[in-house]
Amino acid sequence: MTDSIIMANSNTRENRFTGANRGPVDPASPLPNHPDGLTVALLDRIVYEWNPGSSVTGVELVEAKGLAQQVSTAGRARLRLTYGSGSADLPRDVVVKMVIDQPGVDSALYETEVQIYRDVLPGLDVPQIMCLGAAYEGISERFVLLLEDLTAKQPFFPLSIDKPLTPERVAGQLSILAKLHARYWNSPDLDAMGSWLGTLLKGRQFDFLEAITVPAITQMMEESTYRADLVARTGWTPEQLWNGVKATHAYHDKIMPRTLVHGDTGAHNTYHLPGGSFGFYDWQLSAAGCWAHDVHYNIIESLSIADRKATERALIQHYIDELAKNGVTDAPDIDTAMQAYGRAIIWGFTVGWLLCPERNYDMKIIITNLERLYSAMCDNDTLALVEQAQREMEAG
Repeated sequence: MTDSIIMANSNTRENRFTGANRGPVDPASPLPNHPDGLTVALLDRIVYEWNPGSSVTGVELVEAKGLAQQVSTAGRARLRLTYGSGSADLPRDVVVKMVIDQPGVDSALYETEVQIYRDVLPGLDVPQIMCLGAAYEGISERFVLLLEDLTAKQPFFPLSIDKPLTPERVAGQLSILAKLHARYWNSPDLDAMGSWLGTLLKGRQFDFLEAITVPAITQMMEESTYRADLVARTGWTPEQLWNGVKATHAYHDKIMPRTLVHGDTGAHNTYHLPGGSFGFYDWQLSAAGCWAHDVHYNIIESLSIADRKATERALIQHYIDELAKNGVTDAPDIDTAMQAYGRAIIWGFTVGWLLCPERNYDMKIIITNLERLYSAMCDNDTLALVEQAQREMEAG
């Protein structure tokens, strides 16, 4: 995907600042777009806002990488912080996710992630990477997200070319998602978050995907025989696939409870520590939507094709049971859930990986995930389910 396509939907943003009065967001002192701007004064204000009584007295830049040097939608800087006396027991080694030079995607994704760390994760009893502070600045489309650097804990971040996760580990991941989904299951809190949280069919994130999906996939098909052949296998055009994604989301919005979805639950957005703990990170695509959006992507992208075939129904039943344990009384039955799961796969195939450019991931990773998703589409009659949803929506 070319930079011109990536930035196709970048419009002038309103002057919005996300941060408390004592936080770092100050119109007179814009957030930096270079690691040199991560000053002691700025970091002190960010950390103090989330950890009153703590102070940053020193900062050492260990490493910085822009978009061209890593697989990411934003730049990253690794810092070593020194804290003043009386500070909380905070990690010295931190990773700062930020804009370095230019945004990698539409800034709506940056604002969403900052707000998730500010407003959602602190009240959610799930494993999570420690966040020391976060800020987003609408007028410049910059953000700063301070996270604990897990390097010393020797984390494992699985990619599809690594050994697939086990069904047991995926069941644990689904338990985490069930906690998230149960907390926001048909919750009015989703409306209160509407100033920054979009849906799968409305908002700045959707507008971004609406602008780029069809032209970007078409362009990548012209440049890749594999992608062209894979799309031909489906019998659908890029426009039909994208329309199918939209129809799926509209249909699920009509028949399914809505909740807060992580939005990008592939195994590559999970971390696993030697002691056995694990969790999700990279919350940029969070939105209000159907639970199946998260569940299909996590199962299919985490497992080998053989394990997915053997365990997906049992895993979805496990997820339903976990919803009940967390207080959900109107979860779908297994047969209804399997249809929603099967229909939702069109997003993972079309947006999750067919849209993914090689500048973001090695082609071996892209192919592995696309083959897993294509296999799951065939096994679950995804396109037929999508066509059914389209007919029912057209009939009213």
